[in-house]
Amino acid sequence: MTRSRHAIRAASILSRRRALSGVDVRGHVAPVNEGLASSLWNESLKEVAYIGVPETGRSAYFKRSWAALPKWFGYWLMLGMWWLLVGLAGSPTGHKAWNPGKPYHDSLLLLFLAPSLWLIWKWRRELVRGLMQPMEGLLLLAFLSWATLSVAWAPRGKLGDALIVVLYVLIFVAVWASLLAGQPRRFRQLLFWAGVGLGASALVAMAVFPLRSNIWQAQDRLMAFGTLNNPNLAAFAFGAALVWMTQLSVGVRWQRVLHVLSMVMLTLFVVMTFSRSTWLALIVSQAVMLLATSHRRIRRRAAVMLALALVVIALGGWQYMRERGLSYRPQILEQSLALFSVHPWLGLGMGGRYTIQVGDQVLEHSHNIFSHLVIVLGLPGVMIFAALWLVVGWRAWRYRHVVIGRVLLALWIYASVAWQFDAPQLLRRPDVEWLLGWLPLAMSVGLAWRIRDHHQPATGNALSKPGKVSLVVLTYNWPDALAKVLASIPTQSRLPDEVIVADDGSTEATRDVIERAAASFPVPIRHVWQEDLGFRAARCRNRGMAASRGDYIVLIDGDMVLHPQFVADHLALAEPGYFLQGGRFKTHPRETVRLLAGGRPVFAPWADVDFNVFDGIKRLYAFRSLPLARWKSRARNGGRVMSCNMSFWRDDLLRVNGFDERMEGYGAEDRELAARLGNAGVRRRQLKWAALAAHLDHPTRAQPDVNDMSLPNNRLFRATVVEHITRCEHGIDAHLAELSPDQPSN
Repeated sequence: MTRSRHAIRAASILSRRRALSGVDVRGHVAPVNEGLASSLWNESLKEVAYIGVPETGRSAYFKRSWAALPKWFGYWLMLGMWWLLVGLAGSPTGHKAWNPGKPYHDSLLLLFLAPSLWLIWKWRRELVRGLMQPMEGLLLLAFLSWATLSVAWAPRGKLGDALIVVLYVLIFVAVWASLLAGQPRRFRQLLFWAGVGLGASALVAMAVFPLRSNIWQAQDRLMAFGTLNNPNLAAFAFGAALVWMTQLSVGVRWQRVLHVLSMVMLTLFVVMTFSRSTWLALIVSQAVMLLATSHRRIRRRAAVMLALALVVIALGGWQYMRERGLSYRPQILEQSLALFSVHPWLGLGMGGRYTIQVGDQVLEHSHNIFSHLVIVLGLPGVMIFAALWLVVGWRAWRYRHVVIGRVLLALWIYASVAWQFDAPQLLRRPDVEWLLGWLPLAMSVGLAWRIRDHHQPATGNALSKPGKVSLVVLTYNWPDALAKVLASIPTQSRLPDEVIVADDGSTEATRDVIERAAASFPVPIRHVWQEDLGFRAARCRNRGMAASRGDYIVLIDGDMVLHPQFVADHLALAEPGYFLQGGRFKTHPRETVRLLAGGRPVFAPWADVDFNVFDGIKRLYAFRSLPLARWKSRARNGGRVMSCNMSFWRDDLLRVNGFDERMEGYGAEDRELAARLGNAGVRRRQLKWAALAAHLDHPTRAQPDVNDMSLPNNRLFRATVVEHITRCEHGIDAHLAELSPDQPSN
């Protein structure tokens, strides 16, 4: 789809939304940011480009490139990518029951490799630069280079075969990563339909199992077809599909039915394979996802899976595992260490073969990814791969708040456990192991491209850290509290470059406090006043921000006594493409009296603070630790939105036009601004263990139910979320001419 067609479609969608909602919207239409309403990419990512705003970066490049492909070519390649995953369950096998046969690989040449090679050549420069950028790309290149080099000393190594495998892996990673980076919705659809295909295969396998006759039927262990004509490998493949299906969501009803049926079929199949390693991998992955994600639907699915595991264990699963014993694993490990000791540094080389004999069985690999790699590639190879796999896990954990990040994390945990028992042979053409290894790696690379390039600041701000910072203080008729707040500013380790008191109509007593403070204040202080016509915090803050000179703005309320590192913490954690959300110590009334009498605030778990209120800081976070704050700020996209402690890049605020001044009365104006920033691609990070401030106690104006949809402000907020509005009609731009720094303030 061309850029002009994107714009036409965007305008059409916007006009339909206006007609349906009655909400007048002005400004740019940005791609949907599901981190606002639920999490990024939870809903269908609309193929709507910015209107009038150039899209740059690798994500935008692949978005345009995939959209520009002819439809028939796109369907051809998508079919090949789908068949690469699903064809394992339906293609005839090779000379061994667990190896894909020639028909499968020949079909991939036509369906996947041929169109992929054309894309690789067409996008070669961007793909090469892309693989050289994220850490996992560099480690992948290092790992494959070492593997190729090792062919030189492999007794039966064949350079041609090794190069085919290496190129196959690179093509797979590049194509799948580019699809995720450019069109994540199609990537999720591909995973969904691959899961449906494997679920259908599981259903057929269960239906015909009584009619089949082989060694596995004699053991009552279910297997599938083709390459998956083996209980363990089939369990690994179907288990991987089950893992990614549990993390996906679909919106269409009939697709939801297919989704549930596929998960049921895959679960039943895995249970009936009696593959203990797959059982364990699934249990561990679902347990971690239950704890790691806040998405209720995902947590429910994980809880159901774990409950089912308990039922299976209680009904004889534990007894079965005890009877099976350790399956020669200690003996296998002992022989693996002996093989490793022969060639510890170089290994046998890629293509080198070895055998392990235990009992009456002769095994061709060590049933463990790391012992197998150290035998074949030596210490350098296994160390590079371990580093690569840890980076993939780190990226999965870091972005677990987005759908693809959750899929990646669940797959990473699943594969990490499963690999301790079987399926270690990554260095060969597409096979079951690719679902455990190269697929998560491709997702990690694509996620790195997507997050890094898609969520840059909306204005293209290239600064990594702010230059000048403006501190905007909102106040209304509480001069004693304002005096205490202003007194905490000169003690800052990093002073703001200016302080602007945004006044919602206070009396002369407030003006007197500001004038007394200004006489000895270490930085310029301005008083921006508006007439008292009721609670108009949105307009008041807009006027304060319009008067600011800094390229970064920190917002606080006039009842927030600041920690000496407050401003420094905001600046330390500021990053283009994000705005920051801090918290507050909700002091008890007696502590407020003490502070107003001249006492110093206490920022510690033993402070005289109510740690149980929903809008106050919790005891766990009641101390300052910048390293912990950095870690927590990247952990997830959240925290309660409260304008009493927030910070933004000024250009991002101007782009969305600041607060919506239609919102009068208490509540929701800060959440609505956060929603528009999210829609514009500016994500929210929470501040824990940093930017601490003590909130002076006073009677609250909050409604009993902050989500009451009968309130006008909440209806406007809801419209912003549902309609993906990025810019309000009545905002900060109305005050820029009047309150520019060169003009006198009221």
